[in-house]
Amino acid sequence: MTEKQQEVRLVYTGVRNLFLRIITSPLSFIFTYLVAKYLSSLPNGEVVFASWQSLYVLVLGYFTIPADIFSTLTSRYASENKPVGGILFFNFLFGAISATIYIFLVPYLVSAVNYPDYFAFYMASLLIVSFYVYRIVYAIARGKTPLVIGTITIAFQVVRVIIVLVAFYAFHLSILGVIYAYLAGYITQALLSSFRIKANLKFDIKTAIITVKKSIVTIIYYLQLILEATIVWLTIVILHNDIPIAYFESALIIANVVSWSYALYDGLIAKLGETKDPSIITTSLRLYFLISTLWLVVVVSEGHALLFHIRRDYLTAIYALIVLSLSNYMRGIYSIFYYSIVMKDKALGLEESENPFKGITAKLNVTNITFSIIGVVVSMISVFILRSFPPYIIAIGMSLGVLINSVWLLLTSYSISKKEYNFKIPKRDIIVSILSGGLISFIFLQLNFVSYINMIEYGLLASILYISINYLFSSYARNFIRSAIKELRKILM
Repeated sequence: MTEKQQEVRLVYTGVRNLFLRIITSPLSFIFTYLVAKYLSSLPNGEVVFASWQSLYVLVLGYFTIPADIFSTLTSRYASENKPVGGILFFNFLFGAISATIYIFLVPYLVSAVNYPDYFAFYMASLLIVSFYVYRIVYAIARGKTPLVIGTITIAFQVVRVIIVLVAFYAFHLSILGVIYAYLAGYITQALLSSFRIKANLKFDIKTAIITVKKSIVTIIYYLQLILEATIVWLTIVILHNDIPIAYFESALIIANVVSWSYALYDGLIAKLGETKDPSIITTSLRLYFLISTLWLVVVVSEGHALLFHIRRDYLTAIYALIVLSLSNYMRGIYSIFYYSIVMKDKALGLEESENPFKGITAKLNVTNITFSIIGVVVSMISVFILRSFPPYIIAIGMSLGVLINSVWLLLTSYSISKKEYNFKIPKRDIIVSILSGGLISFIFLQLNFVSYINMIEYGLLASILYISINYLFSSYARNFIRSAIKELRKILM
């Protein structure tokens, strides 16, 4: 198979899934805006919104961490056409166990956030179980039928918005309404994925047990996420005040839009399951830097306006938004390297008897979690030092540790992936994307616009400037744009 053939499938999958994500982005924005605006507008709104964010971080940041423990290896085995039906059952079982533990802790958790809605907190247990099922089905799709991911993303956004609108304005629910919306969205995604994936879903207990054993290696990676999630709760412990959390989470909501561009490498695992050609990594990097940097430019340039429309007070969280956006951007690059490492790690092979902890993935994760502790400590020291400062300053302190961890993850994963694949680094394409993106973001940040009309106008202008510069100075961007125009003409004609 030629490099050109590899690029077509890899690029097509990534661009298609990102495109579907983009066309549903208004729905995603509407949902996040509705939740932030509606909850913040309620009596004692800042506390209600902060309580929802704390619950969200708790449920999807702690109790659903094991939901992805099997995901990476499940994607690998699905790409290799191994039977993965048993893994799906195991993940559901772990979800039920996690939800049970959560239920026992609800009384303490409710008292910790000063929002006594016990029923909403108990209902979040269903969110945990549904998320476990969704994530493992998603992992199977990513490894075998990555094109499905774009389709289920549309379904998730549509269902989530419909349910939250009904919950808020027909039944006048608050946090409970958001829980119902997420629950319906996850169930819809899981069902659609189950019907459309073309993987080997045979129930094989041996494969499932081996996956569980070898996935202990990837648990280390998810422990990093648990450590970072503690930043929110440790901040509450230090300050006894959850208002800075609202600023931090508002910035994080918008910064997470950058992670939409992770769809660009949806086809990476499936392709590496076919061949370990180094050009696949190079192509993924070119595509990511070209389009994800554009996405970063749009998010950062319109950061003032987006924060303003969530709540006027959150406008000053722009600095935390910039830090978190850069962090998410770097984690996208890291993920390309990380998945390539997992796919090359012989110790994680289904037929391999070698101790998985002697593999390259285990060494990487052990190093990273050690440094993650340092990142969390940096954030907590910053919060303590800045405790008498305004909430938006404290939010910056909270963000610093996350950024530090992202830099370290990127550097360590690059080092190992480069050694294993010896791929070509597209230096010129990367430099053009970063310099043009940084310059345009800096210029548009000075404008401080907030109106919806200006958001559209300046968003388009920033995009045109970025695309034009890359078209002039990057051969990959030039070829990509020309190919995109040809495909668009075929569709229109």
